[in-house]
Amino acid sequence: MNPGIYTLTVRASFSAAHRLREYDGNCERLHGHNWQVEVSVASEQLDDRGIALDFRAIKAAVNELLSGFDHRYLNEVPPFDRQNPSSENVARYLFEEMERKVPAPARVARVTVWESEDARADYSRPD
Repeated sequence: MNPGIYTLTVRASFSAAHRLREYDGNCERLHGHNWQVEVSVASEQLDDRGIALDFRAIKAAVNELLSGFDHRYLNEVPPFDRQNPSSENVARYLFEEMERKVPAPARVARVTVWESEDARADYSRPD
């Protein structure tokens, strides 16, 4: 029998401007978003307290990452000074950075970046 998987999700936000390079449309011009970010962490195990990973630790890691983006022009913030700051690339970047911060046996399961109420990008890796 396969063990179950616990998934913890936290949400945070930041405000930033960007422009999409080589995009044929309005988004090539400078514009801003109130971005919403959801980070989901998965674990098959709980500690002695019955906790997979403290929500506070996940939130602190997410907020630390997002503080470098808040009220900034993303096209000037590494790695987006070289890479297009699309929602997809932001989601992948946050996923990879969170992987460095989440201790085993937990793992980052998914990062979702909402650039508006009805437009989001998800990034995850196959199990």
